[in-house]
Amino acid sequence: MPTTRAAQREAQRAARCLTEVLPADALGLVLYQLTLAHEIAAVAPTNRAASIAARLALKARPFSGDVVTLLHGYPEQERSFVVKQEKGTVHCVAVAPDGRVITGSGEGTVKVWRDGVCERTIQVSDRGITAVVALPDGVRFITCSGVTATLCTLDGALERTFVVHRAHAHVVAALPDGVHFVVGLCYGWMDGGNDVQLYHIDGTLVHTFKGHASGVYALTVTRDGQHIISGSHDGKVKVWSVASQSLVSTCRGYNFSGGYVMAVAAMPDGKRILNAEYPGGIGVWQLDGTLERTFRDLHKDVVSAIVTMPDNQHALSGAGPGDPTIKLFDVNDGAVLRTFGHHGYPGAITSLALLPDGLRFVSGSYDNTARIAYHGLAPQ
Repeated sequence: MPTTRAAQREAQRAARCLTEVLPADALGLVLYQLTLAHEIAAVAPTNRAASIAARLALKARPFSGDVVTLLHGYPEQERSFVVKQEKGTVHCVAVAPDGRVITGSGEGTVKVWRDGVCERTIQVSDRGITAVVALPDGVRFITCSGVTATLCTLDGALERTFVVHRAHAHVVAALPDGVHFVVGLCYGWMDGGNDVQLYHIDGTLVHTFKGHASGVYALTVTRDGQHIISGSHDGKVKVWSVASQSLVSTCRGYNFSGGYVMAVAAMPDGKRILNAEYPGGIGVWQLDGTLERTFRDLHKDVVSAIVTMPDNQHALSGAGPGDPTIKLFDVNDGAVLRTFGHHGYPGAITSLALLPDGLRFVSGSYDNTARIAYHGLAPQ
């Protein structure tokens, strides 16, 4: 904000130039790129040119508060609270390249959704599905359940089962080459129960990354496929090199005496990573383990899901039952642009994923649903 009168006059002159010189369609394109374009339009600018431009920006950039609900479990009246939590909880969500949404629940089933309608239900396991990831080929996906990972097709065929270890396969992430994936193992009292394992989809175990002292509950891969990021109940985030199959760095948060990491994410440029900072914050790190900044009070409960936005400036985070909300925030200063509360109690957020249209995201929750909503940022 200009502080001197001269600066204020110059800012006013520049603003007049934008509305007087630029045609409405060009000004609309300017507004279209602004992070808060919808909020600007909502205040109904009295300047006629700005008002027309705002309407054009909204027409080009769809946004609404409408939410599409994908009911994976059972309606409220058909299940007790306890059984709902065990059976109907949507533990994980993923999105295929064609926009189909994949949800996995405590029932051991996976549902494939197209345009809000359940296209297929696949019984993958007799145990709960804890993680799911879509492969880049647009044909297959991988789930984790108990001591196994399963390779399935979106058409419903079960191609291969990987017995990963005696320990629990809790999380999974796919490499962009389309033929490799990694799983994170839990249960620290077992030998090898805290590892990260790299697999080829033909069933070959390529490498085991050892180093965590407790279960691995968060996992992601950088967009270039060069690094694996793992988060653990030991309170540490580790960066692993795929090429050298070695540890690159260890990130330790500010408040991890007995704390844990439930979520990690990589920025699109591959230079920074985000992790859940117990009890309700986000840490921003460089790949070499340097802490850039910490946002300590983003949520009022543990952050359980993070997904980064394509603009490399923003991210979405979801939290536990004490704060079952999703927040769109700036990774540079922690400013919260929007808060989404469409799950509600007992809707602790379990997972987040972006849809390929660049406009929407999907969230999984303890309320037995996945929900699709507009995030409101300009598509990249």
